[in-house]
Amino acid sequence: KSPDAVNFWLGEANAITSMHKDPYENLYCVISGEKHFILLPPTDRPFIPYGLYQSAVYQEQDSGEFKVVDNSDSHKVPWIPLDPLDPDLQRFPQYQLSRPLWCTVKAGEMLYLPSLWFHHVQQSHGCIAVNFWYDMEYDVKYNYFKLLESLSEVTTGPYDVAAP
Repeated sequence: KSPDAVNFWLGEANAITSMHKDPYENLYCVISGEKHFILLPPTDRPFIPYGLYQSAVYQEQDSGEFKVVDNSDSHKVPWIPLDPLDPDLQRFPQYQLSRPLWCTVKAGEMLYLPSLWFHHVQQSHGCIAVNFWYDMEYDVKYNYFKLLESLSEVTTGPYDVAAP
């Protein structure tokens, strides 16, 4: 079937994504450079902390510089406060029970990233990539993940940490 979305990525080494998951089956193709992934399966959800955070936007100033401005009218959104490159195990001790996988995707290679897998991405300078998103099937895999999420909330609360 045709993908639900095709994304073009062009970036440099300072472009890093925070840990997150997507509801898409993802075919990630690197055209130039390298992408470095840290991957965690959905079954590691009990070990991955969440907090509620205010959403924000970049707003251009008269000087031409950009400032981050909170969307104070919007609801807070759940997000993962942990940096898997330097996890604060004092604050998030449960993370040490996770089993991250590290992989590098080089030019001409493709990574299949299943839906609901947690991932953190870094890249080399001048990296070019394209990915194809296919909406996930809301089947037993999704139900299993929702069960894990519910059990995590029972043991730690709906959001593990208070946002700053």
